[in-house]
Amino acid sequence: MRKTIITLLLLVTLPAIAANVIKQAKENIKKGSNLEQTEKSLLEEAAKSETKHADKIECMRLAVECNIKMNEAENMKLYLHQKSDTAKFFNTILTIYKHLELIDSIEQLPNEKGKVKIKNRKNARELMMNYRSNLFKGGQFNYRKQLYKEAFNFFDEYLSSTASPILEKDKLQQTDTLLPRAAYLAVTSANYIKNNDGIIRYAKQAIKANLKSHLIQEFLAEAWLSKQDTAKHVEELWEGINNYPSHQYFFTHLVDYYVATRQLDYGINVVDSMIATNNRNPLYWYAKSLILLKQNKDREAIDVCDSCLACDSNYVDAYYNKGIASLNLAVIYSEQASSDINDPNYQHDQEIIRSMYNLAKLPMEKVREMQPDQVERWAAPLYRIYLHLNMGEQFDEMDRLLNQSQ
Repeated sequence: MRKTIITLLLLVTLPAIAANVIKQAKENIKKGSNLEQTEKSLLEEAAKSETKHADKIECMRLAVECNIKMNEAENMKLYLHQKSDTAKFFNTILTIYKHLELIDSIEQLPNEKGKVKIKNRKNARELMMNYRSNLFKGGQFNYRKQLYKEAFNFFDEYLSSTASPILEKDKLQQTDTLLPRAAYLAVTSANYIKNNDGIIRYAKQAIKANLKSHLIQEFLAEAWLSKQDTAKHVEELWEGINNYPSHQYFFTHLVDYYVATRQLDYGINVVDSMIATNNRNPLYWYAKSLILLKQNKDREAIDVCDSCLACDSNYVDAYYNKGIASLNLAVIYSEQASSDINDPNYQHDQEIIRSMYNLAKLPMEKVREMQPDQVERWAAPLYRIYLHLNMGEQFDEMDRLLNQSQ
């Protein structure tokens, strides 16, 4: 009996609490006082499971009014050239948008009688369209201040609200010319804060802004890589290489992927397709020489290195690859050559081996000349070359350098 009485008291008391919160809120809004605390109380009441459907909506509607009042107060300060809180001015607009969307989502749910009544959408639409330009400006304000998380929140709302039922009739996806720029700023902000989902969500729309689209495509490829979705990463690299062939990021990362996964034929296809579009780019020839080395096609690699050096005589990595390819040929031929001094072919084989080591010597010495501090790169190859060419003084120098680096 006592439990029944307590339950009845709760049923009477809880609606009264909501009514009191709503009544007090209306008084505070009318006076323009204690608005932030009022909004907090309203949100807390709306979040309670026991609060009636209509009261939830009313609490949220009044929370919107709190933010309108706060926004108007800051706007008045700006008009009167008084010290104002610009961040608060913009943040209230973002909050108004969020609250209005929440009201609409609550109204789409059946009330206690199982009925759905959407009454606030027309007014919500008028408010959202009235504040829309300042929602965009709020994103710009935070972006300029390098507050990228906050900037993303504004641009995210600006973009996502176009799909809201509240603004459905405005067809903003077709009519709002600022959407591509908002998407560009959203993706750029998301990239600063490593928000991969944000990048992926808006990258395709951002590319339409034609503002550093190659970088947006790069951010998109990196976002998929960070999410460990290799298939999408490679797909976006191909998209990038097709649309922005001069932006080397896509080419180098695509080649690196195929080399790392031992899909060398695919790698060759990539470099050959790029060479076909621009055979004066040394990077393409260098990448091809690297893959040919991986395929143990040393003679072809040497020719490709020469093509690279014809484009850029200072391309040190091409000298290195040419030296390694030549050294590989010398080692392979040495293993196949006759080791019998009495064999008629012995002297001929030794001359060929010596010529191959000489072929390796020149480019590797060029690497040393161009990168004198990178001893670990050229000392070991030159050690082997000087050994087989009986260059005692040079060999001793390499031996000493290698011992010092250990």
